[in-house]
Amino acid sequence: MIRHIFQLVWNKKRSNALLFLEIFFAFAILFLVLTWVTRNLRLFSTPLGFETENTWIVHLDFYDAEDTLAASATKVRLREELLALPQIEAASYGGDVSPFSGSTWSTNNDNNGFMIQTHLIFADEHYKDAARLKLVQGRWFDETDRDARYKPAVIIKKLFDESFEGRNLKDSVYTINGENKIVGVVDHYKYHGDFSPEYNVTFFYKPSSAIDMPNLHLLLAPGTPAAFEEEVNRIVADVTGMSDFTIEHLQKSRDLDARSVWVPMVSMLSICGFLVLNVALGLFGVLWYNISKRRAEVGLRRTLGASRTEVSLQFVGEIMIVSLLALLLGVIFAVQLPLMGVLEGEIEAYDYYVAMGVGAAFIIGLVLLCTFYPSQEAGRLQPAIVLHEE
Repeated sequence: MIRHIFQLVWNKKRSNALLFLEIFFAFAILFLVLTWVTRNLRLFSTPLGFETENTWIVHLDFYDAEDTLAASATKVRLREELLALPQIEAASYGGDVSPFSGSTWSTNNDNNGFMIQTHLIFADEHYKDAARLKLVQGRWFDETDRDARYKPAVIIKKLFDESFEGRNLKDSVYTINGENKIVGVVDHYKYHGDFSPEYNVTFFYKPSSAIDMPNLHLLLAPGTPAAFEEEVNRIVADVTGMSDFTIEHLQKSRDLDARSVWVPMVSMLSICGFLVLNVALGLFGVLWYNISKRRAEVGLRRTLGASRTEVSLQFVGEIMIVSLLALLLGVIFAVQLPLMGVLEGEIEAYDYYVAMGVGAAFIIGLVLLCTFYPSQEAGRLQPAIVLHEE
């Protein structure tokens, strides 16, 4: 029977060519969109590594201060006054590179005999508590690091696994941003957002009083009302004498950053849904037309002893063969992308293969769904009535 179906498909190759191309291009578009979606969902599934809920960042500017000692004292006093409020659990100063800001500072070198490529972030001794970082090895910065001979550094686990696994971190000095001694390892830190790759990150210590640490991170107690921002605003203005500072709600920044990916992703999936609907209607129409044009053939087959199931399977088999051939051609083209390493570093081979599998399975399921009812109707045709009509 399979050989017979292949012969039928070949004999109707011109009429099947349009269906073949329709399924091929539908798979190609679905594959590209699903690759992008799979990549984004994979990145979204990895944790940020720091707290955003109930976290605010006060963006200050002390760079133009004429009296740096007075500015440093102001920063210390501001932190102490804010910590005196029961609604604030932790406060920490950080550098210009902050979460969701889009800022990046990176470096790379092979001065240690192996390649180190990392993003640089400056933080004080309180940042681990303010950001709720998860320490997996060693310790965070403390006051003893202020006068340390070598600048202390804390790296994320990804950087440790890539460059430092099996190497001594406790007593060794490495050249990263100058001579550094790594004192700890934290689990994750995706400061560019939920849909961003997890880059290698190294934290470097600077005390809270440093004037080039302008961002004040505040961790608030759960349930703190939004009206509390007025109190924080008043204290910051009174202590610093500034009026051009801003208070950023980190969770809102996170949601806004994620929305910039969710919206186009949902839009592209909606367009694909419309495309799939058109393919489904096309499949349904083609099969229904074939049945109406081949009623005499069906009646003759039934007269010669073919069962309803055999007739139905013949029509399903014809469409499935055309669909599988189109998918085979689509997969041959699609598999070239991971093999050639297209967009390597941004999209992993895993994303391509998942998209291929999901796209092919979806097309096959759609074909079976669209051919089920028309093929059943073909099997129900009464041979006596059909032959009498002819």
